[in-house]
Formats: sequence, structure tokens, C-alpha cells
Amino acid sequence: MAIRKRKVGNSTYLEEYRSFRVNGKVKSKFIRYLGVEGDGNIVKPPVKTIDKVRSSGSTRAGDIDLLWTLAQDLNIPDIIDKMTPRGSNISPGKVLTAWAINRVIDPESATQLESWIRTTDIPRLSKIEEERWSKDLFLDSLDAICFDDRTTQDLKDLSRNIDMEIFSEWRKKHPLNKKDHVAYDLTTVLFFGTSCPLAEFGYNPGHLNRRQINIALMVSKEDYQPEYHAVFEGSRSGSTTVRNMLAVLPKQKNGESSGTIIWDRGNISMKNVEDIELTSWKLISGIPRSMKKAKEIMEHSLIKEKPQNLVRKTKIANIYSTLVHENIYGKDGNIAIYVNPLKALNEREDRNSELARIGKELDDLSEKCMDWDEARIHTEISRIVDEWDPYINVRINRKGGKRIEWRYHSQAISASEKLDGKSAILCTDPSLSASEIVNMYLEKDFVEKVFRTMKSQEEIVPVRHRLERRVRAYVFVMVTAYRLIASLVYFLRESGDKDPWETSQKLLASLSRVERMEITFGKEHKIWYLNLRPETSGLLKKIGYGKLFDEKKVP
Repeated sequence: MAIRKRKVGNSTYLEEYRSFRVNGKVKSKFIRYLGVEGDGNIVKPPVKTIDKVRSSGSTRAGDIDLLWTLAQDLNIPDIIDKMTPRGSNISPGKVLTAWAINRVIDPESATQLESWIRTTDIPRLSKIEEERWSKDLFLDSLDAICFDDRTTQDLKDLSRNIDMEIFSEWRKKHPLNKKDHVAYDLTTVLFFGTSCPLAEFGYNPGHLNRRQINIALMVSKEDYQPEYHAVFEGSRSGSTTVRNMLAVLPKQKNGESSGTIIWDRGNISMKNVEDIELTSWKLISGIPRSMKKAKEIMEHSLIKEKPQNLVRKTKIANIYSTLVHENIYGKDGNIAIYVNPLKALNEREDRNSELARIGKELDDLSEKCMDWDEARIHTEISRIVDEWDPYINVRINRKGGKRIEWRYHSQAISASEKLDGKSAILCTDPSLSASEIVNMYLEKDFVEKVFRTMKSQEEIVPVRHRLERRVRAYVFVMVTAYRLIASLVYFLRESGDKDPWETSQKLLASLSRVERMEITFGKEHKIWYLNLRPETSGLLKKIGYGKLFDEKKVP
């Protein structure tokens, strides 16, 4: 309530108004006339309990409380505590959960975690006093899940088993109604320092002089949940890590297929194909185009651009495919050959342009090198032709006339034209059609989305740890943070949202403004949540968390 003065002639009149908000804007409504200022009969506004409200301050609560509740529903803190040795009376599960939440919503605070914690609702939720949060508390919690074993003198890494147990808990609560389809891949994380033994030089064309580690993930296509993660040295290639993953894959006891693993052509080898046959899983894998046998199969596979061969329509081109049965990697199996006509056209045009340019440069060189020695001419020819050597035959003429003679290898060009725009995919599941194989393989980029989320939203780099045990534990925190994002996306998708990834970001952004405040009305104590928008409340209700920010009594 507010009292306003209104001057009329020589008198000042007092009026009572009530303030309220409409679409975020403050509006005022006239309530009653109170009299003339100075008149002893002024009516005073009634005193209500709400006019005696006392506040204990506010903390960031919206996004914090939602992510903390998601973690509790997955039993993440309890699983960590159950599987780790306890060196203190403070739960490492709660501490690492708090860190994972930080990586989801406020990753730039990584160097000031303890001060960030004190601005949030985490001390109340975790029941860990504000003054207990410190840098050492976070490091001790990392050391609880990955540490040097004094008995065996070996590194004891519990992080991967903990992560698999957390996924097992998720799958119990959210079982699949069909066979699992998972994608497996690696990503690199660059290091600035040289002291971490995991950080090595590896294959990274953009950063040849930087050390790196490799993070491997196996992610379910059905709900984007990580089913397995591992940390490898920076020099490891994808194909050399496959056995580590196969060793921990869940097995079907009844002999039925557990599902299908999809991976990129960089992970395939004859040994890996043999190993996966020993499991209950099927494989879909790209085959390197440089492989001689793959080239032969693609050259002899004629794919007509007919409706019956259309397997996928993209924004810019159609994709056509055919299924062949061939022996490759020592086994008979189905191979889906697919072609992108637009890509084929671009590859053919690029090749023609380069070969035409090379021919012109060779003609120019022939005119200006008449007085050069042959060594110098050979050097200049090698520079001009470079990687296109298989398509051009060049020789130096010693009998007079043109100094350099050359011609195109028409057979090599024709062979390449048969490969333009084509790719090959191996499939060990004989029940799948060419269309199913191609679409499953091309949709494997959902694992890339996980890596992009970890690198952009969670800002996994730069890694500030140098000890191997802490690097491994830190990656576990990053995977846990992503797991919270994936859980939120899953619930949004199940509620019917058409773009759950985008909506999840908008939801967290809206909740970041929600504050928790403890209010006292005389002898009554309550918790209010401020700045919660109606549309945000509606979205929370759709995913099953509609009562999370209801008014509560302080216990």
C-alpha cells in the first residue's frame, strides 16, 4: 500500500493506492480517499501481517534446484559415496554433484568454485555448511574417485565404474522398448602443460605441436545417455581403444542381440570386427575409402538414381543406396554402398579443375625450362603435380621439340569417376536393409553433439589439472554434467517438445533468475521463490517437476 498526496487549490488531499504487476510492469490502483492533510480525522491504513515481513536474503535457486533434483533422482551422490572410500564426514558425491551443476550452468566460475557455491542454494540442498566449501574440499573429492593405491602402488580409477553404475540406475528407471543403438567415438582435449603423463602428441591437424588426451564415449541414440566413457593417452587412435570398450559391454544371457554399435571408419580393423563377433552386439561401421577392397566393391556397384534406391533426402541432395554381399575383413557380410550425387558432381568438378590447372602449368613450364638441367625440371614438375601424380603421366623430352610432354591417365580418371560421391558401410546384422543401414550410420552424429556440448556449454577446456588421477576424475565430472543435461533433454522430448535441446537451454536460462528467499510473517517462516515465470512453471509441470518451486514452510 502507498499514500499519495494530491494538491487541489490550497488543500492537500491524501489517497491510498495499491501497487501490482502486469506483464512485469508496475501498475497502481486507487483504493480509497483518506482525507485532507493536517486534518486530525485521517483514516490510517490497516496494519497487516504481510507489512511486517522480514527477509533473510536470497540465493540463486531455480536452475540449481532443478539440476540437483535430477541428480538426486538418478542417485548420483549416493552411488558415488557408496563406491568410494570415505576419508572425511563430507560426502564426495554431493561435492562432485555440485561441481557438475556448476559446469552445466556457470562454467566460467571453475577457478572460484567455493565463492560461487555460497551464492547458490547448494549449501542448503547438500546440508554442507558454507564455510566448509573450499578448493581443498573439491580436490579431496576428486581424489576419492581416482587415487594412488598405497598398497599396490598403482593408480586406482573408480570413475568409470561409478559412471557405469549411474547409467545402470538410469536404465532401470527408463528401460528401452527396443534394441539399443549406440555410437562410439573419440574426441581430443588439448593441454597447455607437459607434466600430465596422459598428454601426448597425437593426430590433430589443427594443433600439431600441442599435447592432448583422448576421451572416448559410447552414447545411446534413444536417450543420449553415456553408457561408457574412458580417458586415453593422446597418441591412441580410435581403433586401438575398441577392445577396452568391448570388454565392459553388457551381455545378453539368452543369446539374443543386445543392440547395434555404430562407429566411424577410423575405428574399424579386422581384429575389431573379429572381436565384436564374440559379443552379443552387431556392428555398423564406415569402411575407409582408401582400402583397396572397398574401392573394388564401390567401383563395381552401380547405383541408379531411381525411387526404389532413394534412402535419404537431405536439404541439398538425395542419397541413393544398394546392398551387396561381399567378403571383407576376412568375413562375408552385407555392405551398403551409398552415393550422394551432389557430392559426386563436386568431386568430379574439383578434379577436372585441378587437372586442367596442372596441364596449363606444365605447358608454361615446358616453354621456360628449355635451358634448365633435368634435376631442376623434375623438382618443379613434382611441385606442380603433387598428389595428382596418379592422373598425369609426365616425362622430359630429350629429342628436341617440347621440353616437357604429358598426358592424362584416362583409366585412372575413369576409375575415380566410379567412386565419386560413394561410401561403403559394413553391417553385421543381416536383417537390416540398405536404407536402415545408411540412415543409422548417417545419424551417428548424436555422439558428436555430446562432444560439442561438453566442449562448448560445459567448457571442458582448458584442463587445469596436471596429475593423471585428477584429470581422469575431472573428466568424470564433465560426463556427469552432460548426463544431467541429457536427462533434462530426455524429459522434454518425452513431454512432446520438438526441439528439446534448445528448450533445455531456454528453461535453464529462465530458471537462472529464480531466487529462493526465506520470509518471516510474525512467527511464521516460509520459503518463497521469486521471479518464476508462468510459462516456466508450465514447462516444469510438463516434465514432472511442477511442484519444485511451490511455497514451503521452513522446517
